[in-house]
Amino acid sequence: MGSIPHNPSETTTSAHGTPTALLWALLFALLLGVVGVMGYRATHGSEILHKPEVVAAARPSLEPTQTPAVFNQEAEPLADNPVPRYPAQMLADGTDADVVVRLQIDANGAVTEATLQPREDNVDERFEQAALQALREWRFRPEVREGHAISSVVLVPVEFRR
Repeated sequence: MGSIPHNPSETTTSAHGTPTALLWALLFALLLGVVGVMGYRATHGSEILHKPEVVAAARPSLEPTQTPAVFNQEAEPLADNPVPRYPAQMLADGTDADVVVRLQIDANGAVTEATLQPREDNVDERFEQAALQALREWRFRPEVREGHAISSVVLVPVEFRR
């Protein structure tokens, strides 16, 4: 029997055998990874889609700091509103009076309507007109209900005293 000469350039595998096996192994591992990810997404897809909600639910609630500073309040007149003028003739005569004016206030704090409240005693019309003229120009901090400004009605007593 003859012997096979041994040439160092010849091996029992092809010249590209080792790198080819490595590439096949890499390709197989990649394929397994893709199949694994696809399988995971198929069985856990809803968890992936809803993950932001879970994260949001885990955060501390910010609602207490997001509530309005004033949740409910009655309408309040602003400080720089004009004061009703005492009618000059009535002041000279020494006459006093009390007038009550009903004001309709809009959600911006403006007076939209001013009317006199009926009284049992007679009040000179000059007192009533002085009160109406001044109060129509008034501005208010509007009434707030559940954090929202709303229109409202306010009764304003006006005392004409010397």
